Amino acid sequence: MTFTPHPSDVDRNSLVLDPEPLGEGGQGVVSRVQGAAGFVYKEYLRQAGQVNGAALAELVDFAHRLTAGDQDGLLTQCAWPVARVVDGNRVTGFLMPEVPGDFYGPIGGKLKLVELQYLLYRPNWSWASLHQPDIRGRLKIAEQAARLVDLLHKHGWVIGDLSFRNILWRPGPPYRVFLIDCDGMRRHAGQPVLPQAHTPDWDDPCQPPSGPDLDTDRYKLALLIGRVLCQSPDLRPGREPAFLPGLPAEVAAAVRDLFARAQGPYGTRPVAAEWVQALSGRRRIAVTRPPQRPATAPLPRAAPIRLPGEERGSVPVRTPAPRDPSPPPQPSAPASGRATVPVARPVRRASPGDMAPLGAAPRPKPVPVTRPAPSAGRPAPESGAGEDDGSARAGDRRG
Repeated sequence: MTFTPHPSDVDRNSLVLDPEPLGEGGQGVVSRVQGAAGFVYKEYLRQAGQVNGAALAELVDFAHRLTAGDQDGLLTQCAWPVARVVDGNRVTGFLMPEVPGDFYGPIGGKLKLVELQYLLYRPNWSWASLHQPDIRGRLKIAEQAARLVDLLHKHGWVIGDLSFRNILWRPGPPYRVFLIDCDGMRRHAGQPVLPQAHTPDWDDPCQPPSGPDLDTDRYKLALLIGRVLCQSPDLRPGREPAFLPGLPAEVAAAVRDLFARAQGPYGTRPVAAEWVQALSGRRRIAVTRPPQRPATAPLPRAAPIRLPGEERGSVPVRTPAPRDPSPPPQPSAPASGRATVPVARPVRRASPGDMAPLGAAPRPKPVPVTRPAPSAGRPAPESGAGEDDGSARAGDRRG
């Protein structure tokens, strides 16, 4: 694949990384970048395959070209790539923000990322102290997820691996969601950075041979919403959803109808905007299925990027043990102030002044974030510590 320089490329040799990586997965190693608070570097492993540098550049460009409103909606909800990292004529990885600290919670005696899976099972001893939302809180989380999918689909992005592993939720009001592993997305009709992974039991039975697309995302969104509102890890369209008590009757009726429609043939599933209407309790109106935007479609006029300050992208799976044995604190919202953060000198390709101002906020202490491994019977997570990254997604966890 021909290497094409990008204006925001950063020289790999200019990065100073923390001695201990945050984690390593099937596709890459994630490390903090010294001198760039709130940012991490994901370096692709050689065995991950050939990196599609053009697809990664398109991810980087997208956020920079958005209008201010859509840009804020994207960057406060996604660990989005903000710059490619290169070594000579080879793309080695990318820079991305860290996950905000308030998406961590007490799990297994440590602060860990709060994945969607902790809404699908009844709490056990290892995460009994993790806040559990009532049905209205679950409804808000489901609505936030639908709005995020709607935003991405309107801009022609295929998520691909939409599952309980890469959607995080804030364990307390105001409820919010955060999407990780964003380098796994691709443009509709475009190519991914690396082959798109998938999560077992979050598959679309009607997925075309060409792989995930907008319609498979819609099926997986139905899985997400039904499973969150029913607290059921294996519910699928075609089965009657048994909602948790307290769901408003008009919302339950609308969700039940959309969930049944999601069982339909390829091309007939409800779009994300219909789910937003149903979950917000608004009067249902006809929603026009958006046209498929080609990969080369022009983006709106650019707005200056201001990234949230405290985000960890990708999903570390092995990290150093915490030094402090005391019980973990409850998660708190990140600091609201913003600061300009110097980012490592690019290859120029770009200068430090070219980088957008980046917010900074206190980071949570590095902790293990190994994940509960679903077994064939889908038992609830037992200890907050799970399988190695490599086994959860068809032999690959993106790192």
